[in-house]
Amino acid sequence: MVTSRRYLIASSLARLIRKERGGNRVTEGHFPNQADRSSFVVVEGDKGSLVLVHASASGPIEERTEVPRAHAEALLDVTPGKLDYLLTHLTVGTRDIQILRFVTPGPLDLISVSFESEDEARDFRPLSWFGADVTTEVPYQNRSIALEGAPQAPDVPMSNAALNSLLDALENRYVAPRGYTAHHAPTRNQAEQGGGQRNAPPPPPPAAQANERPAAPQRGVLSRPAAPAETDMHEDDNNDDNDLNLNIEDNVIRELARSLRPQRR
Repeated sequence: MVTSRRYLIASSLARLIRKERGGNRVTEGHFPNQADRSSFVVVEGDKGSLVLVHASASGPIEERTEVPRAHAEALLDVTPGKLDYLLTHLTVGTRDIQILRFVTPGPLDLISVSFESEDEARDFRPLSWFGADVTTEVPYQNRSIALEGAPQAPDVPMSNAALNSLLDALENRYVAPRGYTAHHAPTRNQAEQGGGQRNAPPPPPPAAQANERPAAPQRGVLSRPAAPAETDMHEDDNNDDNDLNLNIEDNVIRELARSLRPQRR
């Protein structure tokens, strides 16, 4: 079941989005409330729709039927509640976010985000340029705005971080909020516990670092061909106290080889 959440947005940020992405004008006309259902008509561009919303145990169910624009405009004339807003679409990551700028019956800027399920909606983390969540507040629903008027538009705080986040979204440089971090590199303990990696040979040093090695042997840098991993480990175990001049890179390789050595039973 499709569900949505609504957030406030600073009017200056909404204006910036409209300037960059434009918007389509949408008109809705709402009929009076009924016991178990509600209905409204929508006109957007050259399309018209009649929408019936039924109440159910799992939430409201919406049925939308396209009608000729002339019929939709005729229905608009007899609806007691009307509203007009500019609808702008903004893609952030893989999600479509709608910015609504209400013009009639009064000025108001909102963000609307749709989800395929309630679980997906609960897991969603709003971006830093989103204002307060007003999903459950009736005065911010389209039907209430059309029939009872728009609520007074509150001041929405705006920070420099929020503006930069929005500019990144407009420039298609979306950065996921904290908490959505991809997998991290395994620690030494995790590498030792990974049975599938115990017998894997240590990775070779990066090409970029290899190219930076000086051509002539220097003190503390191995000038002979590298020995097998097991030989290096035994030699290092015997000479750790005396070999004080090994450079940092050799120490890293040796530690990685030791962590990947098969466990003796």
